[in-house]
Amino acid sequence: MAEESYNLSNELFEMGSLILKYNQDELTEEERTILDNWVNASEDNKQLFAKLTNNDELQSRLNQWHEIEGTKEDARKRAMELIFPGAFVAPIQRDTTRSMWKTVAAAAVVTAVLGTGAWFLLKKEPAKQVATVQTVENTIPADAAPGTYKAQLVLDDGSTIELDSAGSGKLAQQGNMQVMNADGQLVYTKDGVTKATTLYNTLKTARGQMYPVKLSDGSAVWLNSSSSIRFPVAFNEQERRVEITGEAYFEIAHNDRKPFTVSVNGTEVQVVGTVFNINSYSDEGSVKTTLLKGAVKVKRGGSQVMIKPGEQAQVVADNIKVNKGVNITKEVAWKNGLFYFKNENLKTIMRQIARWYDVDVVYEGNISDEEISGKIYRNANLSEVLKLLNVLDVNYKIEGKKLIIRG
Repeated sequence: MAEESYNLSNELFEMGSLILKYNQDELTEEERTILDNWVNASEDNKQLFAKLTNNDELQSRLNQWHEIEGTKEDARKRAMELIFPGAFVAPIQRDTTRSMWKTVAAAAVVTAVLGTGAWFLLKKEPAKQVATVQTVENTIPADAAPGTYKAQLVLDDGSTIELDSAGSGKLAQQGNMQVMNADGQLVYTKDGVTKATTLYNTLKTARGQMYPVKLSDGSAVWLNSSSSIRFPVAFNEQERRVEITGEAYFEIAHNDRKPFTVSVNGTEVQVVGTVFNINSYSDEGSVKTTLLKGAVKVKRGGSQVMIKPGEQAQVVADNIKVNKGVNITKEVAWKNGLFYFKNENLKTIMRQIARWYDVDVVYEGNISDEEISGKIYRNANLSEVLKLLNVLDVNYKIEGKKLIIRG
C-alpha cells in the first residue's frame, strides 16, 4: 500500500506540473500527449483535471492562501484544506486508503505547482514503508551557477562559431544552406536551388551547456550537456543520417520515403517521423532510447528490436533489452528544465549534477547506496540542489570546481 501511495504521489506531481503548463498554454506536443493519456485513463482523472483547470476556482483558492498567516508549513496544510476541504491528514499512515491518499496527493500537487521558492523531495523510508515529503526553502546563497544555453558549432572546414541564446542572425553559408541563430536555436534553411556537395557540421556542448538545432529537413534536436551531433547541412535523396554522443532529444519531421537514422556508439536508431530521447553517456554504462511518439527500430550488430511509445531500448554490449512502462516524464525532464530523480542512488544523481554544473565530484568515506527521489528545476544554483544530501546524512564541500562528498 505504501509503495502504491508513493507511486501515486509521483504521478500526480508530474501531472500537476503539466497541468500548470496547460493553464499557461505552454505545453509541447509530447507533453500534451502525455497529459491527454493521463486524463483519459479514468473518470477520476477527468474530474481532477476539470477542477485544476478551473481558473476562477484556483484564483479564489490562491487569494485565500495568500491571506493565511503563520508558518510556511501551516500555510501549505491550510492550502491543501482549501483546495480539497476535509481531505488533509498527516502523517500518512500504513493503512491510508487509496482514495484518501490520492486526494491528499492531489492537494499537494496543487500547492506545489502554484507555489514558488521551494522544491519537494520524496524519500522512501524502508522501516516504516511510507513516503514523506520534505520542503526546503530557497535561502542558501549562490555558490555555483547552473548551466545555460551555449554551444560550439564546427563548420565543414574546421572553423568554429561560439553560440549562445542572445545571438541572432546569419552565422555562415554552407553550400546552398544558410546557418542562422534564431531565438537561441541553430537553424538551417535552404538558400537557392543549386545542388551542393555534401557538407557536414558538428554542434558540441560542454559541461554546463545545452542547445537546440533545427536541421534542414525541419527535424528538431536538443543537445544536453557534454554532447554532440554531427549532421549534413542538407540531407541526400536516400536517407537522413546523423551521429551523436552524450544525450539528445529528437522531434523528427515525418518522411516515409527517407528514414532518419541516428548512429551512436555502434548502435543505430531508425525512424521515419517520431519523438524520442537517446542517452548514451559513456559513464552511464548503456545506450538508452526512450520513445514518446511514433515507432523506433534499434539495431546493434545482428540484433534489432522495435519499440512502442512508453518503451525504452537499452543496449549493453551487444544485447538489447526492452523496458516497458518507462517513466517518460523523468527521461526527458532535462529537456524540460528539470532534474528528476526516482529511486536512484547518490552517485547516479551526482553524474547529472556534475555535467550540468561543470564540477568534478570526489567521494570520501562510506557513501550511502540508499535510493532517493526528487525534483528540482535545473535553473537553481548548485547549493539548492545539494540540499537533497541532507536526507542522506552526508556532508559536502565545494572547492572551486571540485565537489567533495563525505559519507
